[in-house]
Amino acid sequence: MKRLIAMGVLLALVLVGVGTTQAQPTRIVVYSALPDLETTMVNREFTKRTGLSVEALSVAAAGTLAARIRAEKDKPRADIFVGGSADFHVPLAREGLLLKYVSPAAVEAKISPAYRDPDGFWHGWYLGALAIIINTDRWDREMAPRRVPKPATWDDFLRPEFRGHFIMPSPITTGGGYIFTAAQIFRLGEDRAWAYLRALNANASQYTPTAPGTITLLARGEGIVGMQWAHEGVGARLAALQPLETIVPPDTAFEIGAVSIIKGGPNSEGAKAYVDFLMSRTPQDINAKFGFRYPVRADVPVPMGATAFEALKFVKYDRAWAIENMARIRERWTREIGR
Repeated sequence: MKRLIAMGVLLALVLVGVGTTQAQPTRIVVYSALPDLETTMVNREFTKRTGLSVEALSVAAAGTLAARIRAEKDKPRADIFVGGSADFHVPLAREGLLLKYVSPAAVEAKISPAYRDPDGFWHGWYLGALAIIINTDRWDREMAPRRVPKPATWDDFLRPEFRGHFIMPSPITTGGGYIFTAAQIFRLGEDRAWAYLRALNANASQYTPTAPGTITLLARGEGIVGMQWAHEGVGARLAALQPLETIVPPDTAFEIGAVSIIKGGPNSEGAKAYVDFLMSRTPQDINAKFGFRYPVRADVPVPMGATAFEALKFVKYDRAWAIENMARIRERWTREIGR
């Protein structure tokens, strides 16, 4: 009888062990602020490497995804938040919504500490610079005959010729729009920056809720000039043959495109593997070739048609200040600009 009881206990333990093994997650859920193409290609390669399947939700507005993560904080549905500037990841870390993880792959790849959170809550894996985008078809028809010079600086957006013809992403829902707004503060000082933004608003036809939305409208000719990420303009011209010209002005700003692990997500171990994967060459090469974004790895080539990152002239951008004051700046934008 004792032997039978012992065998029963042993069998129960074995069955528990089998059940535990079977219950191990075999997929991760990714919230992506990148377009479907890059998201799909990167996730496909991740699955090949790890065997983990990926369920992805792509929304080209990092602010919208950050709001979703906050709404789901009591029961997180996703494991990974990928894409969008680090400016959107830092507040989530401060609110206790991200899991700390220092990727050994980032250290091994010698990725600059400037592109990694020293506390380990996010890792940068690409860079993007803000630029002036011009619809060349409309320019040649409407501006060139009047001998209007092409905009070469942020101040050129204020020309009266551009009234009703300017488009940019919203600083409320997009990283590009917010970083542009903060860049004007660092370039001009806060009071002069808001005077500039009010004058710019007089020329603006609309502010798009997603970053790609600006490129779509400019490519369709619904605006003549706009502010957007350089990689969006270059990519639309090279990949989709759109009539767009990209000019990176002095005093521009850049984003550190980040990835972070959502605390309490269904598969934290799988999420760590995903972060490690993004530090490798393959995903950064995909992002450079198809998304035209700058990699953070030195051994991945600069995107086709892009100026070397080191050759661009950046405003002195205080990222910590921009993150700390994000809510205040957005509230003032809503109050003063109103759209």
